[in-house]
Amino acid sequence: MLARYIARTLFLVLLLISLFVKHFFGFMTLNLILAYIPYELSLLLRVFKPHKKYEWPLFVIYSIVFFLLVPNTFYMVTDLIHLNQFAFNFLGGVNLMEWAHFSYLFAAIMLALYCYILIFMELRRFTSSKAMNRIFFILLVVLNALGIYVGRFLRFHTVYLIEQPLYIPIKVFKSLDLESVLFILLLIGLQSLLILMVKGVREIRC
Repeated sequence: MLARYIARTLFLVLLLISLFVKHFFGFMTLNLILAYIPYELSLLLRVFKPHKKYEWPLFVIYSIVFFLLVPNTFYMVTDLIHLNQFAFNFLGGVNLMEWAHFSYLFAAIMLALYCYILIFMELRRFTSSKAMNRIFFILLVVLNALGIYVGRFLRFHTVYLIEQPLYIPIKVFKSLDLESVLFILLLIGLQSLLILMVKGVREIRC
């Protein structure tokens, strides 16, 4: 229970701050919302979990929506590239404005990673089958990596899948080359590394 309250509080605080840093991070309000929504959706997965045959269609639709939106959470990590707006001239002394913006952006990314970890924890115990839960995790990681590539380099947003459901998969397939595949693999590796570290922390007994 505490975990979700931490996430919600941080989200609201960072969202409020985003309204005042539009000069440098005009994208932040939308990105924060898109990064946070999948976490709330993950909390409702159990509600839509089917127990009878007629419940499956709604569960499938909800799951599709969830997995289409979930790449937006880890996508926030790539927002680090926006730090290139600042010089960070260390020899020139401390530029507090630069470091304030750095701190804000990094805090937003930390929130996204926190939500990502919580989403992973929800999927990890979604069913009583370890094999099925691992499939969910693999699907999460792969779709995240692919979705980040599509969003960052092809500049497609999730809503485009509704407007042009056939065009986007074709466009993505045509764009794939060795470098894009390696980029996707790098993101899969980063996510796997994060989850590995989370598992390591969970092994610690206070």
